[in-house]
Amino acid sequence: MDILCFHSGEEYRSKISEHLSEMGFEFECFELKDYKEILSLWKKYSPSIILTELTDKNIKILEEDIFVVPIIKHLNRALITKYANRDFIILDELTKNFRKSFMSILLSHKDKKSVAQMLSIPRIAKNLIYAYNFEWGRTFIVPTDARDALYKILPKISDWGVPIFMAIRDRSSVPKILNNAKIVWVTDIVGKDRIKPHNLTILTDNIIRFIEENENTFIVVDCIEYLLLYNDFINVLRNIELINSYVMEHNAILIIITDNEAYTTKEYSLLRRYAIEWKGV
Repeated sequence: MDILCFHSGEEYRSKISEHLSEMGFEFECFELKDYKEILSLWKKYSPSIILTELTDKNIKILEEDIFVVPIIKHLNRALITKYANRDFIILDELTKNFRKSFMSILLSHKDKKSVAQMLSIPRIAKNLIYAYNFEWGRTFIVPTDARDALYKILPKISDWGVPIFMAIRDRSSVPKILNNAKIVWVTDIVGKDRIKPHNLTILTDNIIRFIEENENTFIVVDCIEYLLLYNDFINVLRNIELINSYVMEHNAILIIITDNEAYTTKEYSLLRRYAIEWKGV
């Protein structure tokens, strides 16, 4: 088992369980227990992680040689001061921050044996994208001034076994070492793994095929302005909309790196209609 979860609120337990289930964890979620009961259940199930709301009755669990991720319902200065070296999840009312907070904590403790073993499992490793403010099944607009920040984390994403497809104009900026990656150079020069910019349909077909043939793919399109030199905006937009449909259906991620100043206000609104602006972690 991956996780034992404890929380006093039924609604919170339900929401946390929904998150963990959708993220592919093997878990059991219980009403809040005291220290001895948590320890007993830990011995019974042998989970890699205990995820629990903290109270005076169970806080002693932090002193055990167990990887515990504490949940604090309200900002408790006394607890945070006493355990200043611990990472906490402070849940918002709708638990929207749960996935990012939880995976950020696991990522920061990847040197621990139990966490490292867990993150080596593909069904769990794929969730590390949440630590970087990404979500599966969504399209993201990345401003050109955030390109370097994105490219810095691509090797990490590739190390987690996430298949990456990149359609690029500038090959020099691409990270040198990327596992599980297919890189296509959009250029007028003929050659292997190259697509001419006016062959928009061929590029789109390549991306769709990659999404269909691989699970949980990461698609990076870093050549939109170049494509617009050879194709009208509506045609480019139609192809992006088509790719976005496959992204949603196959639980992939589409990243569009672009400069918003290259568009009219109306064009940029259409481009980011289904997208989230990503400006870094």
